[in-house]
Amino acid sequence: MSIPNEQLLLIEQLLNLPGVRVLSAEIGARDITIQVEITDQFATCRHCGRRATEFHGHGEVLRLRHLPVFDRDVHLSLRPKRYRCQQCDDHPTTTQRDDWYDARSGCTRAFANALLRALVKSTLSDVARLHRVSYDLLRGLLGREVSAAVDWSQISSLPVLGLDEIALLKGHRDFVTIVSTRDERGGPVLLAVLEGRAKETVSAFLRSIPEALRATIEQVCTDLYEGFANAVREVVPTAGVIADRFHVAKLYRGAVDTLRKSEMKEIKQTLSAAEYAGLKGVLWAFRRNRRDLDAEALELLDLLFECSPSLRQAHALREEFSLIFETKQSKETARRAITAWSRKVRRSGLGCFDSFLATLEHWMDEITNYFVSRLSSGWVEGFNNKIKVLKRRCYGLSNPANLFRRIWLDLNGDHVFAL
Repeated sequence: MSIPNEQLLLIEQLLNLPGVRVLSAEIGARDITIQVEITDQFATCRHCGRRATEFHGHGEVLRLRHLPVFDRDVHLSLRPKRYRCQQCDDHPTTTQRDDWYDARSGCTRAFANALLRALVKSTLSDVARLHRVSYDLLRGLLGREVSAAVDWSQISSLPVLGLDEIALLKGHRDFVTIVSTRDERGGPVLLAVLEGRAKETVSAFLRSIPEALRATIEQVCTDLYEGFANAVREVVPTAGVIADRFHVAKLYRGAVDTLRKSEMKEIKQTLSAAEYAGLKGVLWAFRRNRRDLDAEALELLDLLFECSPSLRQAHALREEFSLIFETKQSKETARRAITAWSRKVRRSGLGCFDSFLATLEHWMDEITNYFVSRLSSGWVEGFNNKIKVLKRRCYGLSNPANLFRRIWLDLNGDHVFAL
């Protein structure tokens, strides 16, 4: 069904495309085709960059996908004009181009932005099916419109960096390093997805940060991985390396849990089946902090400790070490408290903490840096969990550049590609 000429002006206003005139429109069963032309009477010469104003026919017809209306696909039919340049010696011809469409993807910028917004927290396959476009079109848009590297001009300072690795494929040692920071509202800002986690790779990235920005780095949160720490010490020696509190907690709590497993095996052999059944549910009581337990859980925990004095002792030491981190104190005071705790552990005769004590001695400065500003990698770990959800949603992303694009799009796509 053709649309009367008097209604074409209304369609032109609704399209809201600068410098575009609607010539005709036709409504089909599933789509709307609108013939348009560019009102400018010139093209920018592809050689000299000046205006070419001598009309020289038309180029090939472009069929451009636009924003849908009432569940109908909208296609714009554009036959751009060609102009001859009188400024160049050989008088080349140039076809009109305009910013409101992308000839390579065959769609308007408005529709391209809508597709990119739809990709936020979604997948290429789902968006392709929903909007009736090809997978390759979406992949091409993502590659052209979303950079695979950070734009340093958009960042004014880097007071804190986060370094952590994630595995691209579950069960494989195929790691990438995620480098991030926080914005003024505390939200994550992606800086890089580095292939591997070698010290040299991280050092090279840190050196690539513009010198003025690199000078603003004050603290770097990381796990207990020597490669990350050494890279920071080498390239940004003025920054404080903070060993993440939660990675530390994982080590000493894991040491106590290892003792629990071995003790439970012995207890099971000692007690009758009925007596051992009385310890059902003690695992969760044991792993939680004592102050968070109700009376029933405390009674169950005390029953376990009657069977294993070693577990009582290890549990008490675990609680004592946690209290050090929960107490507001200076770095030096915390260092003395940790040193005193280490001596107490050695006097106890418990062997489950031996590996952790060696870690404490080696990482003492980085661990106690936490007490300077009580900064942890909690925000880094939260960010990494979002990335893991993204990987599962996309059924794996093995290319670091594409992973950067998808993470960046999830973080920024809603407002960058807004109407």
